[in-house]
Amino acid sequence: MLADDVTVTTAQDGQLTVIERIVTDAPAVHRIAERVPVTDDEDRLYSITDLHLSGAATADGTTVTVTGPATLTYTVDGAVAAGGQVRFQVTGGWDRALDRVAADFSTPGVSTADCYAGQPGSSRQCTFSELRSGGAHAEQNMLRQGERIDLAVQTGPLPENARFVPAGPLAAFAPGFPTVLSGLALVLYLLVGASVLRRRTRPPAPGVPPAYVAYVARGELDLTGTVLDLVARGHLHIADGQVTHSEADPLTPFEEAVKAAFPAGPLAAARPDQAELKALLDAEAHRQGWLSTREPHVRRAGLALVLAGIVLTVVLAVTVGEALIGVAVLIGGLTTFAAAPLVPPQTRSGRALGTPAERVESPLATEIDAIQTLAERRSAVSAQ
Repeated sequence: MLADDVTVTTAQDGQLTVIERIVTDAPAVHRIAERVPVTDDEDRLYSITDLHLSGAATADGTTVTVTGPATLTYTVDGAVAAGGQVRFQVTGGWDRALDRVAADFSTPGVSTADCYAGQPGSSRQCTFSELRSGGAHAEQNMLRQGERIDLAVQTGPLPENARFVPAGPLAAFAPGFPTVLSGLALVLYLLVGASVLRRRTRPPAPGVPPAYVAYVARGELDLTGTVLDLVARGHLHIADGQVTHSEADPLTPFEEAVKAAFPAGPLAAARPDQAELKALLDAEAHRQGWLSTREPHVRRAGLALVLAGIVLTVVLAVTVGEALIGVAVLIGGLTTFAAAPLVPPQTRSGRALGTPAERVESPLATEIDAIQTLAERRSAVSAQ
């Protein structure tokens, strides 16, 4: 034997307090409805909160397992439609037949009450229903497995809180206001990302050796610019294809290595080591705080957004809909992951170095370019 005695009370804010007193002689499972079909194209959503149990019952979300006499108490939001009509499944979703159901609905200003029993959507009348002072009363003898009792009551003024969503295979992806907001947020996110990726052209910072400006801005080894800078500063003297050294202002380890790569003697004897010079440049750029390792962090953030988007899409699809919100998060994650290699490695101080200035061509620059080209070829061959 399984019986359910239900009491429903409305509050001024339009929420319902439901108390179910259950008597059973065998285990039974009761799934409280949160999404109810209204038509072939539309479902109605309810929010079930503050679920409390006493007696022989346990709950997993809104699925309650009853093994003996028990009382369920919970709050329902979403039952009040336009004009003050309150409609809610007072019981249903049982995995076995109910022998008897009694429902009392308490609210002021009740003018009409209809009680429907059977499969969801059916219009079969309950065994008995009537208006009573301060509410309505309904009874149903024998409710088969999976059937429900749906009570529709016309009350006095109450705040409207009914929510309807499209039904069907793609209903979870139907755009609503939250989806529109998430779409706008995605567009804003992509625009901000594009702004970050956009490489701005700035004049080179004064007093910074050209090699550092070129390496931080473009990842290039500007050997020619460094040699010309060392010549201008008096560390190297190159004339008639001969190199001589002098001492002047202090040099960085990179500049010392460039100076050493152009030993005193014939200019053609210069043997700059591309890998060594780039490593020294890179170490100095990171030590100065001009470069950072952002790419792996951005890639991990993209993966996290992808996973969050997948989970959010699934959760929203099987609950309240608006699954396109999760799709927007997923798109943002995929874009972030794909754009990680394009994220500028420069820090704010690195960007302040600017971009390399246009080089003034000269016969000496041409000679050094030829030496750098030869060094690059040697590096490529040794790397193979």
